Amino acid sequence: MTRQRHYHPLAALRFLRKAVVVCLLPLANALLEFSLNALLTALRQDAALLLFLCGASSILLEASSWALDEAGMLRLRWAFISKRERIIRGEALAALTIERPLFFRLLGASRVVLYPVGQPAKRAVTLYLHKEDAQELADRLMPVRDPVCHRPAGGERAALVVLGANGLSTLALTYLAIRQSRPFPLTARLNVLVRFAAHWLPAGAAWMLVLTGSLFGISLARSFVQTVHYTVWHTADQLGSRGGWLGHFECRVRTSEISFADVRISPAARLMKRWPVFVTAGGCSPELPLFVYRSGEEALFRELLPEFRMPPDLLARTEQRSLIFFAPAGIPFALCLLLTLVSATVLPQLTVTLLIPTLFFGALLAGAAAGYRREGLWLREGRMTLRRQQGLYLHCICVFHPDVCLTAAQSPWAASVGRTNLTLTFPGWVKLKVRSVPLRDAENFFRFMETN
Repeated sequence: MTRQRHYHPLAALRFLRKAVVVCLLPLANALLEFSLNALLTALRQDAALLLFLCGASSILLEASSWALDEAGMLRLRWAFISKRERIIRGEALAALTIERPLFFRLLGASRVVLYPVGQPAKRAVTLYLHKEDAQELADRLMPVRDPVCHRPAGGERAALVVLGANGLSTLALTYLAIRQSRPFPLTARLNVLVRFAAHWLPAGAAWMLVLTGSLFGISLARSFVQTVHYTVWHTADQLGSRGGWLGHFECRVRTSEISFADVRISPAARLMKRWPVFVTAGGCSPELPLFVYRSGEEALFRELLPEFRMPPDLLARTEQRSLIFFAPAGIPFALCLLLTLVSATVLPQLTVTLLIPTLFFGALLAGAAAGYRREGLWLREGRMTLRRQQGLYLHCICVFHPDVCLTAAQSPWAASVGRTNLTLTFPGWVKLKVRSVPLRDAENFFRFMETN
């Protein structure tokens, strides 16, 4: 007999976080009146509203349930003012993820996200369940049979080395910024704003570098924590990964529903010679890579994704190619460069600070130049492959799913030079756009789709 089960109490937070905005209305009224009596009245009203919302969320939580029958059919029921039921079959799922951040682990909860085949990410089903219920649900909907597990070597060590180097450099920059922040005499001819800028902005450059280094360190620390005990596995019909230290993460992807695989090449990846591989199935595009392989050790790559084909190592044809590649980074780079040159004579203390955004947009402009030369489409060994540039990341993509929609868009100038923008739309409304492609290459793709 199918047993009805209730969600974890954390599920009520989804209702509360949307309804808690109502509690701001009394505070807004108190702010307008700006008196102590109005503030006390607003606090009493907020307390009453909060109690009402907590009661409504508890009733909603008690009236809602889920059940998993013997045939593997998941039945979700919501009953508050009206009753609603949804049925999900395991065979209709492209992927599922189980997330257990530190706060969830302390409360014994898990967040399970189910991605139905062909549905966009916003139509994914998010459930807040107890830890044991979440694991049982995943094992029943997408069971893992005879997995072959791998643990990519060296990834944690490389992340730890980069993290340590970033920490030392950030400490050195902090010491430099504190020394530069000491007061120094100023001329009386400077007005108040210029005095303030001249006093703080010389140290502002160092503090900006400290902030950048700190944010980069936080990102590295987060990546390191996520990659601890990281394991990737595959079965006859699934790919999956799990790992994490403070927070646990698990992803299961149905191999037949993979839309495309993406090898993302960044400056850090080039430096460490480790290439992250991401897969997208339906509306599921995990934040973490499925696996990371070391340069020269592609055996794991070939075992997990034997049908993957890298785009050929060729430069794209750039004759009559649109210069729109350089616009997003080139315009702010030119503006920051102009301000830097002007500040060199007007306010030299600001020059070093302005160099930081100038160098940042210069790096993006270098990435745009790489995309101008490398971005394109190719057919390789019966697979559609493409290369596209996004910021500093070069994406090398191989298309797996046959149900892909191709859309070509041409401006009058592009039509006159025989070029077009090609957009690939996959199940789950995931889109990839390749800019300024030669029309004959796009036609080859269309003919390939017609014959296959």
